[in-house]
Amino acid sequence: MPEEPQKWNQENFNQLMKESHAELLNLRIDLQNLLVKFGLRALKTYQAARTYPLRANEITALVKYEIENAIHDVSEQDSKDAIIKQAKLEWEKTHSTQQQ
Repeated sequence: MPEEPQKWNQENFNQLMKESHAELLNLRIDLQNLLVKFGLRALKTYQAARTYPLRANEITALVKYEIENAIHDVSEQDSKDAIIKQAKLEWEKTHSTQQQ
């Protein structure tokens, strides 16, 4: 026998939205930290080819360039398609185990 749809609960929804906002803030911090790692990887690579330290303006330019490249790479349609596919699979996996 099919279950009845749950009735709308504004309080539950408001709580979920607060939790979702907190999760979004944490994800933004995670993304920023990941992009820092991209920048540090680029700096380490460029520094390895030099005998003198990178200058402040070089560090800024290299990190900016690396961030822009990472954003461009993930914005390409193939990357978007792969992300969407993986998100769908993980959503279905999560929800199929909850319904069992």
